[in-house]
Amino acid sequence: MAALRRAIPLKMWGGKGCGAPCDFCRVVVSESDIEYEIEAELDHQRLTLHFHPRCHDAWKAGLEPPREEAETVPSVKQAAGPG
Repeated sequence: MAALRRAIPLKMWGGKGCGAPCDFCRVVVSESDIEYEIEAELDHQRLTLHFHPRCHDAWKAGLEPPREEAETVPSVKQAAGPG
């Protein structure tokens, strides 16, 4: 994550996800998601970063990515409620 903070954005595009993992949260940006693709410079090298829009905003704000255990999905029984 420290390296990602040092990346200097140069150009930005938006569009449909390409199936690459988000460089912030590591969850795949699927074709049904909007993706921000950033051309950046890091340690004198050009690279392409992929972000969900909310992850891009968090990256720009200097926030930490979500922990993996925070990404758990409730079970079907919990999501459906009592009954």
